[in-house]
Amino acid sequence: MNKTNVSQLRKKYGLTQQELADKSYVTIRTVQRLEAGEDVSLSSLSSIANALSVPISGLFDDIEEKEKEQEILDYSQQQASQLYRRKNESAVLSLILVAVDISVLSFYGYWIGQQPENKQAIFGIIWLLLLFLLIAGALYVYRIIGVERLDKKYPKTVGLVEKKQKETEKIDNIWAFLANYWWVIFPIGGFLSWLIPTLTDAFR
Repeated sequence: MNKTNVSQLRKKYGLTQQELADKSYVTIRTVQRLEAGEDVSLSSLSSIANALSVPISGLFDDIEEKEKEQEILDYSQQQASQLYRRKNESAVLSLILVAVDISVLSFYGYWIGQQPENKQAIFGIIWLLLLFLLIAGALYVYRIIGVERLDKKYPKTVGLVEKKQKETEKIDNIWAFLANYWWVIFPIGGFLSWLIPTLTDAFR
């Protein structure tokens, strides 16, 4: 009989067996069997693991059947590989969105600086509206289009909560910092790209 963590994880999230079954798209009998240490299919294990936001290996403390243990180990390795590639691709997408948005705001801010002073205030208001529009557009592309694409490309990572991983990750370089906090850096950088040229022109 296998020793699982499913019951503890389920209770940690405040879920009943039926709620976990519904969230995992499996039957309540499957959840009951897994919690009792009985064998269930790999696809069911994957669905339940995704619903609990853990890798499939995180469902178990001990697996008695060597064949099943190897099957789960192979799946976990594939899952870890896909998650690593997904995180890297997600970071690149974030940086591209930041670069595009800051470039648009910088060029527009420079253009504002070339306009007559009596019109700069009006264009500055438009700049602020553009700032929020670009933030909304970047979030839509990242969270809707980007996430959907990554889910299809890396199906074994669907349901894993990257936010939890980011909380424990050590940020050891500027790229990791930009990838994690672009949503803060972007509006500040965009505002400064407009403010600095404006102040420079004002003190000439």
